[in-house]
Amino acid sequence: MHLPRLNRAVVLTKKTSGGVQQVIAYKGPDDYFSELGMLDGSTRGTAAGPVQLARLLQKPFLKVLSQSSWHTVLRLFSHVSENLRTTNERYVSEVVRKEKITLIGEMTNTMIHDFRGPFSTIKLASELIAKRDRKPQTQELCTMILRQVSRLGGMVEEVLEFARGETHLRLKSVPLSEVFTQLQENNVVALGRAEVKLHLKPTTLELPLDSDRFLRVLQNLVTNAREALGKRPGSLITVSARRLHTQCLITVADNGPGVPKEVRSSLFEPFVSHGKTGGLGLAIARSIVAAHHGSLDFSTSRSGTVFTFLLPMQQ
Repeated sequence: MHLPRLNRAVVLTKKTSGGVQQVIAYKGPDDYFSELGMLDGSTRGTAAGPVQLARLLQKPFLKVLSQSSWHTVLRLFSHVSENLRTTNERYVSEVVRKEKITLIGEMTNTMIHDFRGPFSTIKLASELIAKRDRKPQTQELCTMILRQVSRLGGMVEEVLEFARGETHLRLKSVPLSEVFTQLQENNVVALGRAEVKLHLKPTTLELPLDSDRFLRVLQNLVTNAREALGKRPGSLITVSARRLHTQCLITVADNGPGVPKEVRSSLFEPFVSHGKTGGLGLAIARSIVAAHHGSLDFSTSRSGTVFTFLLPMQQ
């Protein structure tokens, strides 16, 4: 099969042992598929939207092939085997990725159960200390402890939801300035030690957000930027927001070395990262933004990286 140039695709699938159709490849404009079907008559592939296909008939093709030189046949099968190898590698990688996510989901479920006891104890102790000692410094420290315990619990819940393929939000109208202020407070110590400056541009915009979830998305990006910056002189992370028609454009920019070319195309996929062990941070971040009916993307160069959010001003 040969696909003329259109903006649609054909999805190739394979049935797993559990009976689930697993995507193994996408074929786009000017591409081909079912090369083995020309030999054994098998078919596969589902059109993702209207597409225009050019079809080769099996019998005429086999007749031409039988009359061709062995050099031609060898080149054809060399090309076909390379295409199959690429498709199989993608399929194996996808299966391994899903098995990892399933395993992480099972581990996270156990962690939630095990963490409830310590979390409750820490929370209760902090509340008792806050009641007995009314000093402003003590109140501030207890509030910080409670906030971080809640943050840890939220992070574990997010991993579990991601493994299940779902994201539950508690939306309400939130001033972005409040989210930015909390982001600043969360990073004072870590960024100070790393000698990285965080610049939050003032904003008066309000958005329908799950503020805790969205704060963790911003935190993930700031943490990644801090790690990428290292000890570069003049390290700077800038967070800003502005209205763009019916949407809000939020950017998290750094002046670091940029994202390496080898991971740019797969940066939002699970277990892909640079400079540290691959994780789920950016994959979860994109899923949370998508649940807000928004989009998350990035641009990068040797002079820095900019992550860009587009979020609706109203749901």
